[in-house]
Amino acid sequence: MPMTGRARTPDQLLDHQGAVNSALRELMERSASSGLPLYRMMQYQLGWVDKDGQLEIGPPPDRFYGALCAEAAASWGAPADARPAIAAAELLAQSIVVHEEMQLGEHHLEHRPAVWWVWGPAQAINVGDGLHALARLSAFRLKEAGLAAERTLGAVVALDAAALRYYEGQFMDLTYQERLDVTEAQYARMAASKRGALVGGTIALGAYVAGATDEQIQAAWRFGELAGSAMQMREDVTLLWHEGDGRSGRVLNKSKLLPVVYALDHATIAQKRALGDVYFKRVMEPDDVRKVRAILDQIGARDYTQERAEATAREAMASLDRAGVSAQARERWDAIIDTLTKG
Repeated sequence: MPMTGRARTPDQLLDHQGAVNSALRELMERSASSGLPLYRMMQYQLGWVDKDGQLEIGPPPDRFYGALCAEAAASWGAPADARPAIAAAELLAQSIVVHEEMQLGEHHLEHRPAVWWVWGPAQAINVGDGLHALARLSAFRLKEAGLAAERTLGAVVALDAAALRYYEGQFMDLTYQERLDVTEAQYARMAASKRGALVGGTIALGAYVAGATDEQIQAAWRFGELAGSAMQMREDVTLLWHEGDGRSGRVLNKSKLLPVVYALDHATIAQKRALGDVYFKRVMEPDDVRKVRAILDQIGARDYTQERAEATAREAMASLDRAGVSAQARERWDAIIDTLTKG
């Protein structure tokens, strides 16, 4: 989610998987009653059926963002029924995955062909947009679940703000692909707008449902924004050094991952020239990734990125201290962020 290269799902978030799947199935059953194949495509994206509509055997994929929203709701008390918000958070993330796989040319997700690869880009746009629409409808159903109308509207605003900021970040990410002058400050803004906004908005949504104050919600968003940025930095390391030998779409599409940004700023003239030879190519190949990785190793870009991820995670936890959660909730979040940023 935008989601490639992510660390394993923390045990604390696995606690919520059943609740998230239940909320998703309840919403999808309401919406799919027409029998239109569009909903079968959405169910495929959710991991419930294969491309022919046959039930998949085995547990569904981890519901990271739905679980993140559920954990946030529990952290601030959740007096109202949080299920519509939990489903909304997960559906928004899934809609983004559908679109981003197409943008990156990623053929597979979780060892299954991507929606666009099975049904084509045009239908994938419909699936992604449809999932986003379902996310908003689910958030509006918070009023039916007992949340006050004003707070329901605020929750929808949080969801939409997260989506808009994510796509701002994605715009930056795509724009930077063909540039070699990306600064670390520009990278930080992109990461905060992209993964940071998605994590921050998800946590803020959970806090909204739980009745947190405006100040607590702002602190929750900031906590999530920093945590998401740290996650993205950690994922940059995973994509370049651990996952598929650097064959990820984000790597081959010349995304300016933090280790690369650091290298472009700190490399020698000869090293910068070698990096330029790779990043000015129209299409990168796996051999190019190995050349880039060798230069990154020479200047310590991997260690620097990991240190920045851990420092940003510490900053996130400091922000959480201003959000009014209990010591027990803070301990759970500390374990979650530690898993996501250290792997």
